[in-house]
Amino acid sequence: MRAAAAEFQDTEPQAVSPRDPIIRHFMPPPGLREALLAPALKLGLRMTFKAFMRPPFPLFVQRGLLHGLSLTMPQVAGVSVRHVSIGGIPAERLAVKGLKPRRAVLYMHGGGFCTGSPRSHRTITTRLAQMTQAEVLVPHYRRIPEHPFPAQVEDGVAAYRQLLQDGYQPEHIAIAGDSAGASLTLMVPLALRQAGLPLPGVLVMMSPAIDLEMKSRSAQERRGQDPMINTSWGKLIVEWLKVPHGHPLVNPTAEVLSGWPPIMIQVGEHEVLFDDAHHVAGLAAQAGNHVELEVYAKRWHVFQAQAGLLHGSTAALRRQADFMLRHWGR
Repeated sequence: MRAAAAEFQDTEPQAVSPRDPIIRHFMPPPGLREALLAPALKLGLRMTFKAFMRPPFPLFVQRGLLHGLSLTMPQVAGVSVRHVSIGGIPAERLAVKGLKPRRAVLYMHGGGFCTGSPRSHRTITTRLAQMTQAEVLVPHYRRIPEHPFPAQVEDGVAAYRQLLQDGYQPEHIAIAGDSAGASLTLMVPLALRQAGLPLPGVLVMMSPAIDLEMKSRSAQERRGQDPMINTSWGKLIVEWLKVPHGHPLVNPTAEVLSGWPPIMIQVGEHEVLFDDAHHVAGLAAQAGNHVELEVYAKRWHVFQAQAGLLHGSTAALRRQADFMLRHWGR
């Protein structure tokens, strides 16, 4: 796996100044399997996910589709999955069988705040548990439109409190997430700080969504390349979230991000949220934090979900795990 990660890198890290993120660019790993399977997967996502994860299709259809697609993604063996409840919120706790972890990952799943579940993201969470040897806690946070913002953030905070109550030290905890979950990975620490709770030791975001109204340049220029996100879906999500104007957890400034733990952000070249990832990375670096941004050529939104099928997707998760292990306290 580590060899695959090395093959994926294409350029040397770039950082203009200490207040700029370290940016790395990666090309797809060589090999016939990757060259043939990646376009096939991209086409399949375009014909299923992008075609139906949007209005006017009912939400139950969208949720069912994502659940069905997740069943086709391979998990890893040797990881136990326990179903628990945290303050009335269902959750999954994953760990390597027979291991008593000393570190933990709070994983916030994606799905546009309205779909997705701990089950739909096991291809990612089982691998993170295996690669980090940590416990991975995945809350099935309350979703929109049934539960408007900030219910999702509150559930993330409750899950983090649970890890602290379980005895995990803050410096031994990471918060990670994809898409909407990556946005929550940005918002939950803001809420933790407001509540007077210590911040985690590491943050990892896959394609954070900031411009939900899809007005960015990449949202306009790359919507034809992106095989997953339909811009009309984003506009509907904004309506369902019902975020109060000027809410302090949304659109944070560099000032409020000061003193954060090390941050890794991964983004695909062919996705509408390309600019969002760069914006978050730049803002966090401007605040004086250590930020690493990884850009994956010819890859799409949360391509890491194809881990086990694509070597490059597995390698990207390995890089996340290595980042956590490198920055967690001993």
